[in-house]
Amino acid sequence: MSDVEARIASAAGQALPVRRASAATGRPIKAAGNGWRLTGALVVSDAACGAVGILMASGVAELIGIARFPPLPDFVAQEIAAILPLLVGLSILLGVYGGTTMSQLERFRRRATANATFIFSGTLLWAQKDITIALGVVPLAGLVSLVLGTWMDLLLRSAFWRSHSGAPTAILGTGSKSQFLAGLLSADPTLGLRPIGFVADGQQQSIAPAGAGKSTQFPILDIETSLGSGARETPEVLVVPNCRALFRNELALSRWRFRTILLVDRFDVLPSFGLQMGHFTTLQLAGPSSPLSSLAKRALDLAFATPLLLLTAPVLALLALAIKISDPGPSFYRQWRVGRDGKPIQVLKLRTMYQNAEQRLQQVLASDSQMREQWHRFYKLTRDPRILPGIGGFLRRTSLDEVPQLWNVMRGDMSLVGPRPFPKYHLDAFDPAFRDIRASVPPGLTGLWQISSRSDGDLETQRAQDGFYIRNRSLWLDLYILIATIPAVIAGQGAK
Repeated sequence: MSDVEARIASAAGQALPVRRASAATGRPIKAAGNGWRLTGALVVSDAACGAVGILMASGVAELIGIARFPPLPDFVAQEIAAILPLLVGLSILLGVYGGTTMSQLERFRRRATANATFIFSGTLLWAQKDITIALGVVPLAGLVSLVLGTWMDLLLRSAFWRSHSGAPTAILGTGSKSQFLAGLLSADPTLGLRPIGFVADGQQQSIAPAGAGKSTQFPILDIETSLGSGARETPEVLVVPNCRALFRNELALSRWRFRTILLVDRFDVLPSFGLQMGHFTTLQLAGPSSPLSSLAKRALDLAFATPLLLLTAPVLALLALAIKISDPGPSFYRQWRVGRDGKPIQVLKLRTMYQNAEQRLQQVLASDSQMREQWHRFYKLTRDPRILPGIGGFLRRTSLDEVPQLWNVMRGDMSLVGPRPFPKYHLDAFDPAFRDIRASVPPGLTGLWQISSRSDGDLETQRAQDGFYIRNRSLWLDLYILIATIPAVIAGQGAK
């Protein structure tokens, strides 16, 4: 998942630094430097992305004849070397590279702020030389740097946490919510929190496998002795699943030597993006979106969907031909889905299944209990007998079968970003209250689910991620999801 996106209450005054120890030797494990390596890689990456952005923008300016630049070595020495430290310095000051528990969206907002300041400062510097370059080249360079920097941030953090696993994390309690959080953290290593066990809080003692797309099972840790039964290292972070668990264990929390304590409480229920702390430890939450925000969202949809549909039209024609060769019949089809306010809409898609797909599905569900269980949990099948060989799997892995829905976006049936429009049978698996909440916003071509778990997320994960998006939707969140969709599609993780 993108991440838990819960707003964090850190008990910094109570939590003291700890040293990780090997269960076999008892000696501290030297973890210092891992974070510096990631920070160094991100700084170098941002400098490179900034340089590429400036070179691309300058090349476009020369190509269309609005400016002339010195030879490349002189240009690098005079301009790029002078302005790149500004971009990297702003990113450092705004905390873009810090905090393993910082949400990806918050990192993106800080990165966007750094780039906006970079554009403003660069414009002032260039205005003394050439106002055309200042108003044309610099903003384009900043936008290119933002997009490339976001992609590289996602790539580097994902690669880093796959290699270094993340901070060892304990979860307070052994109930279903604690296990669900363990599954979420296990499924998304970019959060930097690696569950190693549960801390019993006196309420539940048994542990059953839990999932966020897959089963997880961890031991109950013995915090008093610093090493758990079956655990190989000491946890540095404690995740507390709700306020009541925090109050029940207030005395114990003051003794346990965790580096950080994170309070995570129903992140899908309250709008938590942009949450502010007020007097008397009150929480100031974001209000509902304004009509102006809705108008801006619609303008964003049209600004992106119209040129994208024109650019992808030749590709869609070639894919349609490949479908006809694989299985004679119509290449495009319309499928009824549930839209905003429960209104039925017809979404346009490239066909990825045999024409008798429904019959094939019923046959496999009737004959295979494991496939039947998987279907009722995810409403997806890993080895789906309905999918066309070759072209069908390719279209689904790359999500190209969804591209024709740009037409739905232009019509206003859908938005670029929002909860996916599910079929009625899929929506019926959710409770009525959540179905009403989901119907309160327009469905989207991509969304939070698509850039995180995709088809690996079960109904509980889908509910959590869609709930978070609906209650925290903003242009910031939409822009982040749009940028993050491309690397998610290229990676193909969770696509079925």
